[in-house]
Amino acid sequence: MNKIFLWIVLAVIILGLLLILLNTRMGQSGDAPVPADNSVSAPVKPAPPVAQPPLPVTPGTPADGEKLAAAGVKPSPAAVERGFAFETGEETPATTESPAPASPGTTPLTAAAHDEKAPAAAPAAPAAPAEVKKAEKPAPKPQPAPRKAAPAPKNQTITNFVVFVRDSGATIRLDASSPIRFKHLELTSPSRVVVDLHGTWKLSEPGVPKGEMVKDVRLGKKGSDTRIVIDLHAKAKTRYILTKGKKRLDIRLDKTK
Repeated sequence: MNKIFLWIVLAVIILGLLLILLNTRMGQSGDAPVPADNSVSAPVKPAPPVAQPPLPVTPGTPADGEKLAAAGVKPSPAAVERGFAFETGEETPATTESPAPASPGTTPLTAAAHDEKAPAAAPAAPAAPAEVKKAEKPAPKPQPAPRKAAPAPKNQTITNFVVFVRDSGATIRLDASSPIRFKHLELTSPSRVVVDLHGTWKLSEPGVPKGEMVKDVRLGKKGSDTRIVIDLHAKAKTRYILTKGKKRLDIRLDKTK
């Protein structure tokens, strides 16, 4: 009789340990990890309840229950919880255990919390690009306006136009009534000298003495200027000399060596 009682107590203790381990595992699996940040994760479906197999209970008889009760042995709470009664020896329906409460450090996720969408974090405003300062170019210096040529005076006259022959060449002299402004140009094939007097001048072709340098003197127009063309027998070294307040122009033609 004592052996049977000991076996029953040992079975109850083993069943109690198994229940404690099973409840511990179910509590660990039931706790849903909460993200470190406050963002809402995807909805977590609760795990379906695990059906617990009926625990084997050693059947007893009413006589055994009466003997144990007479001996002053009370059934343990675990035995009563599993449905064993000494008075009847019959197994009562086991009560369904409630799931382990969530640990105080975790927050249960409800369906309403899962349905709510966390507001998207506002994107950071792009940093304004640093303004690149363009190198300022120095302002161009104002350039002086080109001087316009003074208009030629009216009634300009060449009072003396003569050709002098020399041993080393020739000299063409022009005496004017106003200062002379001119441009010159030496040409070849054939050799000739071109002098453009600024403005309109009154003059006549000079006489050309015979010599080895000057062949002929011709007059013409170049726009609003008066042109003098001196034809040469050969190429000459030319010099232009203004004297008497620029009212006399000597054109010296010298032979080249």
